[in-house]
Amino acid sequence: MSPQIWSDADKDKMRIAAEWHMIDEGYRQVRTVAIDTVGDDIETFTEASVPTICGLEMHSGTENKGEFTVTTYDATLRIPHDFTISELDRIRITKFRNETVSMVFEVATPKQWGVSGARISLRKIEL
Repeated sequence: MSPQIWSDADKDKMRIAAEWHMIDEGYRQVRTVAIDTVGDDIETFTEASVPTICGLEMHSGTENKGEFTVTTYDATLRIPHDFTISELDRIRITKFRNETVSMVFEVATPKQWGVSGARISLRKIEL
């Protein structure tokens, strides 16, 4: 068994400090699928009513996992440790570096947890 490096109080302090540095804002869009009368899938995204703080870093990259799996992304999003988001969801960024914007991204990678927060990779969507 490995020793506990940080106490719960230390982790809480790190999470508060990380969130103080998340100056951007966005709305999670939850994906739902319904089937119409002819059996076709109808995909919809329902936007959350409350925004979340986040930290958007615009940079592209790829992740190679195995021989054939390549994930391409346009940005990385830092999110609070307890923020829930699925790989099927989207996020609409409404404030980026204190400027009003409207950028929609789909989640490209699973949520990666750290001690003070989490992050996901995103692909920009042109609607």
